[in-house]
Amino acid sequence: MRKFLKYSLLLVNIFFALSLASAKLIPFSNPYEYTFLGLLGLFTPVLVLINVIFVFIWLFSRKFLYILLPVAVIWFSWNVFSVFFATNYQAVQDFSKAKDKFTVMSYNVRLLDLYHWNDDKNSRKKIISFFKEKNPSVLCIQEFYSNNDSVGVNNIRAIQFSCHYEYMAECNMHVTKRGKWGNIIFSHLPIVHTKNYEIDVQGNNLLQKVDVVCQQDTFSVFNLHLKSNSFSKEEADLVNKETLPDFSDSTIVQSKSIFMKLQDNSVNRGLEADLVASILAQNNRPFIVCGDFNDIPSSYVYFKIKDKLKDAFLEKGFGLGKTYRNTIPVIRIDYIFHDQRFGLQGFEKFDVPYSDHEPLMANFSILRDATSISN
Repeated sequence: MRKFLKYSLLLVNIFFALSLASAKLIPFSNPYEYTFLGLLGLFTPVLVLINVIFVFIWLFSRKFLYILLPVAVIWFSWNVFSVFFATNYQAVQDFSKAKDKFTVMSYNVRLLDLYHWNDDKNSRKKIISFFKEKNPSVLCIQEFYSNNDSVGVNNIRAIQFSCHYEYMAECNMHVTKRGKWGNIIFSHLPIVHTKNYEIDVQGNNLLQKVDVVCQQDTFSVFNLHLKSNSFSKEEADLVNKETLPDFSDSTIVQSKSIFMKLQDNSVNRGLEADLVASILAQNNRPFIVCGDFNDIPSSYVYFKIKDKLKDAFLEKGFGLGKTYRNTIPVIRIDYIFHDQRFGLQGFEKFDVPYSDHEPLMANFSILRDATSISN
């Protein structure tokens, strides 16, 4: 019986070790071609945890040779899951103001609680007050909504008035007589050029680009929102459920729907990531990329868009950096990336309950000794 248990555990460990080893292929495998790897990326943190547990199982059972299996696969796949956490506990966070420094904030505001998802009826006012308090040099917003002047409240005007932004660029994905839905960028720095790119095969998402001037230097800021999983309320409740769900017919139906949405939207985001990466590669100016990717770090989307860019959270953050406000503690799906021609002075993630996402803010300086900056 003891041998049976030992070899059964070993077989289970081999299965999860091979699964984690397969994650090594994720950065190079578009979910459009390899759907399995697209879904595997979602479970990479769980696979790491299981293999760590096996390290302790073999340690306590004195099967020291078996420990090599989970240790080896963790080392082998390190580059894929190490992007989940930052270790900068004592990082110096400099948000001081200077002529050659500027702050960039990225925030998915969930339409400023247009449909009253939040229990707090003052969420919209609190978001705008938050913007006024932090007042970043460049404010990149995803899932933005503004009424037209004749119907409801004009959120564009409200933010401009509160924060005294002189410049603004819209990226509207849906416009009606009632208002506008999409992304938007506000800026205290002059915006000299704007362009929106179609990146969604279904035409629902755009990549927003603005060229901004700081002192005598011009750089680009890209603001994006990738394909959402679009769970229904019931599906979202099931995903966020803190206890094990029952196995009723409705739970099974919802589980199948969740799986299909995860699969299909993983494929869609993979295609979007290819288009975004192609656009970024053609940009000659120094640039910053921020937004809601709707994918965790161990994903093709993350590695494809990041490429050789720096992740502000990994440079100056600490912990898991959760940005999506649900019960799962590892969901980091909002990012700020930058190229080598910027110096990151400070990074902060704000724990505010106004949306289902949390805002990020980074303070940058322009490196004079780096590669010359285009003007």
